[in-house]
Amino acid sequence: MADTTIGRIRPGASVDVADGHLGRVERVTPTAIDVLSDERHRRLVVPQTLIREVRSDGSVKLAGTVADVERFVSGERAGDEVQTLQLQEERLVANKELTEAGRVRIRTIVEEVPRHLEVDAYYEDVQIEHVPVGRIVKARESPREEDGIYIVPVYEEQLVVVKRLLLKEELHIRRQGATETRLFEDTVLRERLVVEDPDRTGRVREHYATDRPEGEVAAGEVPRDEVEPESPGLLEKLGRKVLE
Repeated sequence: MADTTIGRIRPGASVDVADGHLGRVERVTPTAIDVLSDERHRRLVVPQTLIREVRSDGSVKLAGTVADVERFVSGERAGDEVQTLQLQEERLVANKELTEAGRVRIRTIVEEVPRHLEVDAYYEDVQIEHVPVGRIVKARESPREEDGIYIVPVYEEQLVVVKRLLLKEELHIRRQGATETRLFEDTVLRERLVVEDPDRTGRVREHYATDRPEGEVAAGEVPRDEVEPESPGLLEKLGRKVLE
């Protein structure tokens, strides 16, 4: 059965004696502990009988002084010559240092990019229908609009026994709307970022965004609200010309 007192001792724990500090525990066995002396750097095998107290932190207090412990250990090894050797080793220590690997020059260039824009343009066709009337009138009537039809009276004078004014026909003008797609092409300018790596470090990376923010207009495109309005329709021009 293992001894509970020596079992609480841990390697590296402090070893004290009556007149001071002896060293630290190097190894624990069932019957003894190996103590490395701080002053002489000797390894002392201290039997369990010299252990006076084992503290709660695992440190040990021995009975007697430093000289008593060394004499006791030396007496147990009568005739044996003890020699202490110091073993040294080299260890690798990694250090990091920040150095300049190269420099990057950034500039912009202007290039020409062909763009096209499709715009829905509204236009109107004019249909002129000749409607015979043949009605005698006393005075001329002004052009009028009925149910979306612009009516322009056409008069002529006829020689009869008496001269009279005859309404020969009316021109019924309708507006008919349609939509056609017109293609506008032109060359626009845009800036493109050129990143140079003169030292050829290979550490330069470019990332391009694929998503366009809502409301943003790409290069060469014309916003809908900036499209110029269409000129007056043909029917309006014709009506103005008749009134003139």
